Amino acid sequence: MSNKVRFTAVFFTLLTILAAFLPVPSRGDIYRHQDEDGVIYFTNVPNDSRYRLFLKEYQKASRTTQGKVSAKGLPPLMPSYAHYLPEIGQHIAEAAKYYELDQKLIQAVIQVESNNNPLAVSPKGAQGLMQLMPGTARSLGVADPLDPAQNLDGGARHLGQLIELYNGDLVRALAAYNAGQGAVQRHGGVPPYRETRSYVKKVLDRYREKKKP
Repeated sequence: MSNKVRFTAVFFTLLTILAAFLPVPSRGDIYRHQDEDGVIYFTNVPNDSRYRLFLKEYQKASRTTQGKVSAKGLPPLMPSYAHYLPEIGQHIAEAAKYYELDQKLIQAVIQVESNNNPLAVSPKGAQGLMQLMPGTARSLGVADPLDPAQNLDGGARHLGQLIELYNGDLVRALAAYNAGQGAVQRHGGVPPYRETRSYVKKVLDRYREKKKP
């Protein structure tokens, strides 16, 4: 673990412990923001609209069932997986470089798939940051889909293989990532499934947003 990551983790732990002793009215004074590279910032004077109330999010998230995907989406940050956050950006960067993918594309997929929750488990059984199904995980050699490094390596490799299979057609690759290659083949493109079409649109929208200067 790098010194930067170690410092972030220690700071994170101290902040959480300190928060337990703060009076309730002052808990909303700590704000948090994570940039596109996975770097986390804390402040009591937010000067950017992307900052969110750090402790308020935790209080709300702690009342949500751990690691489950709901119709309204996942809680933004849960104490049970918060310690993974400093490492996620590093794992994304490593996977993007190794599999020659745009880091922002992987970030967009993760955001839509799991909302950055490495412990997410969907009702259908998909697991982790990039929501790998058990069979897909096994075929990719991912022993523990809930381990962020393994999940990102397997998910990025799978996504890269699909992009190569469809000769760079990102729309078809994303559709296959969501619905499977068989469905894309049967329908000659994006399947007429509401979920898949919504998924492809969401990922592409977030990807375009992240690519803006």
